[in-house]
Amino acid sequence: MTEFIARLKQRKLVQWALAYVAASFALIQVLDVVAQRFAWPDQLERILILALAVGFFAVIVLAWYHGERGAQRVSSTEIVILALLLAIGGGLLWRLARNAPAVPAPGASVAENSKAAANGVSADRKSIAVLPFINMSGDKDNEYFSDGVAEEILNVLARTPALHVAARTSSFSFQGKGMEIPAIARALNVRMVLEGSVRKQGDRVRIAAQLIDAATDDEVWSQTYDRELKDIFAIQDEIAKSIGEALEVKLAGAPQPGKNSVGTTNLKAYDLYLRGIALWQQRRGDALWQAIDLFDQSTKADPKFAQGYAGQALVYAVIGDYSVRMPYAETLARATDAAEHALALDPSSAEAYAALGNVATFELRRASADALLGRAIALRPSFATAYQWRGSLLTSSGDLAGGLALLERASALDPRSLIVAENHAYVLR
Repeated sequence: MTEFIARLKQRKLVQWALAYVAASFALIQVLDVVAQRFAWPDQLERILILALAVGFFAVIVLAWYHGERGAQRVSSTEIVILALLLAIGGGLLWRLARNAPAVPAPGASVAENSKAAANGVSADRKSIAVLPFINMSGDKDNEYFSDGVAEEILNVLARTPALHVAARTSSFSFQGKGMEIPAIARALNVRMVLEGSVRKQGDRVRIAAQLIDAATDDEVWSQTYDRELKDIFAIQDEIAKSIGEALEVKLAGAPQPGKNSVGTTNLKAYDLYLRGIALWQQRRGDALWQAIDLFDQSTKADPKFAQGYAGQALVYAVIGDYSVRMPYAETLARATDAAEHALALDPSSAEAYAALGNVATFELRRASADALLGRAIALRPSFATAYQWRGSLLTSSGDLAGGLALLERASALDPRSLIVAENHAYVLR
């Protein structure tokens, strides 16, 4: 054994093995960084690791016979220094790889991901923002209608877990700003942006929509629809379906044959609902009371319109924070009644579950509130308000880490919402 150890020292096998391992580690880390940037397949790294493992034994054999002939001229100190430098370099590269800001999106080309990184937008092709559609009707009072068309498309997309959909509050905040698509995508942390226009004249409607890849500023899909106004519901579903196909995603909760995602074919009920939703988004006392009146008219026009009742539930669930016109207990009771009515008509109403969850939170029924809000999120994975309310619930229950995680998700979905930001800030504080 003593003779064997002496021969190992003579041939410097330990030094060569150490140097080879350090160099291999550094090479793997460099490849990992490059592979992430250029979307190379994982199999390439696995092949390299196997090749390096085989190469290790080859190097040991060569070093043994190399030393046998007495040609070994590299000193032990030099090899140790080289090994340390390679190891330190490999460690630094490993940290760079962990902290790399952009991760290539599956299925995207090298050029697309490079441009995504250069433009500072998300590399995820399945992240999307729906901008408010431009009102081309010549009547500013019709703006709620063009906004409503875009919002309904957003709602259909938001039900799909595979998609990251920016919330309405944030995406609609760019209305009239005239910003470039890549700049909007950066602000909302998305890759795809849907924009369009609506011209409503008499009983006709013309809708033009286009899907833009903010990484390349290229048009992925576009279509113009010139139909009767009564076809508005089918058009919205067609646009959402086309976007799903363009992003290679199967939309969740697609409407059954003969039905639509809105839940009504009554144009008056739908029109009143859109007006109410626009007011609900403002979160002001007077606007909220007007929204309740519009939702009430909507459900009278179509008593089976679940979204009209769900809209009422959402407003009553929060109006006590914005107005003292009605006692808090009564607003919560009305929110519960409207939400239950909505669920009786449509058991998949995420808004109704969220409203019931918020009511349960105020009534300190925490377990029920958590379950109801969790159901709302499951039905609509991009529902920022549900994440916000559930995050605040967990915080008030003492689960600060859980509350913070949910508020961070709400902020990611709705980065320009003031109320989400305020709730998020409260948890951090």
